[in-house]
Amino acid sequence: MKRSHILLFGADAFGTGLLTPVLSLVLLNHGAVMENLSLFIGIFAIMVVVLELPSGILADLIGRKRIFLISVCFTMAQYALLLFSSHFLMLATACALRGIGRAFSSGSIEALEIENYLREQDGRNLEKLSSSMAVTESIGMALGSIIGGVLGFLDSSYSLLIILAFALQVLILFLAVCFVKEPARERNPFSPARQLKELLRGLYHSLRHSLSVITIVLMSASYGMLLCTVEVYWQPTLKTFLPEQLGWIFGVVTCLGYLGVTIGSKAAEAVMQSQKTVLTPEKSWRIYWILRFFFVLSVAVLGFARRIWLFLALFVLVYVVLGAGNLIENTLFHKAVSSGQRASMMSVLSLSLRAGGLGTSVLGSLIVSSLSLSFVWLLLPLFSAVVTGCIMAFHYRARLDC
Repeated sequence: MKRSHILLFGADAFGTGLLTPVLSLVLLNHGAVMENLSLFIGIFAIMVVVLELPSGILADLIGRKRIFLISVCFTMAQYALLLFSSHFLMLATACALRGIGRAFSSGSIEALEIENYLREQDGRNLEKLSSSMAVTESIGMALGSIIGGVLGFLDSSYSLLIILAFALQVLILFLAVCFVKEPARERNPFSPARQLKELLRGLYHSLRHSLSVITIVLMSASYGMLLCTVEVYWQPTLKTFLPEQLGWIFGVVTCLGYLGVTIGSKAAEAVMQSQKTVLTPEKSWRIYWILRFFFVLSVAVLGFARRIWLFLALFVLVYVVLGAGNLIENTLFHKAVSSGQRASMMSVLSLSLRAGGLGTSVLGSLIVSSLSLSFVWLLLPLFSAVVTGCIMAFHYRARLDC
């Protein structure tokens, strides 16, 4: 990756990480109350889910760079509105703009970076780029979380934090305009409606006839459920046995998770590029399934750890396994997807991941209200293991039928 592109991706991840540790507090300080806090989170989530696929299709039709620039503009508008928000309507609009910005950014600039890299490298060493992007994102979000937590502690109005987030978007806009180059698109003789129809037909064909693509899309929902389980329930679980004087440790734990993703990505990259290890597609899939099942197991064990050092070690392990599995998944996925559908298919993948997260929101709420928090760590991993096993059986059965 070029240095300017590393700076762009890093700044984007840093900006995302800034509000992550204090997002609920920011909303409560700018018009939300505890009774409607989940509603504002839901507005954001709904906008992302509704626009995820349409934004990816637009990126394939009119260009990835244009869609990314549009996403930055929506995000800037969101921060500007959030800064002055003090009542329900303004905050709801800000959350909606945040969701639109997130949906339009999903898969746009990443797809362009991957296509340019594949063109320059003749389709080789894709795992190297995937690892670099994952490491850049993890480091950026980790640093953003630390700075966001500190600024939130120093300024209880969170105005300084929001202003910094807005300034970062200005920097991202400048970097994207000046340093991101998108090859000129061939003039399409068909009308926009015909182009959209052909693109949707191609997406349907890929999902129906590409075993690798449909398997990874289904798996995204399965491990998305587990990932959401960790993200939602690790804090209340740790709090049950954490001494009060160690309340500052939550920010550190978040950073350790990002560090785990970095370690896992670099380890998987080293294995895939090692001259001693020749990874055929068959071997890659075998390692992928092992890592995904190990991810299920590590999440289940994490929920029952009752010593701080053990919880931290298992938390890092969860994200190491996740990072390694994601690198192999991304490599398999992008080798199976055509350039003309890349942004759309990445949006489908992201949509599947979010669908898994929504499943956790519903099932987790039912489990906690009916049983207890401990059962979340038992039943959701068990359900995910069954789903993963079914998807794996489908994958190998379909290969035998081909």
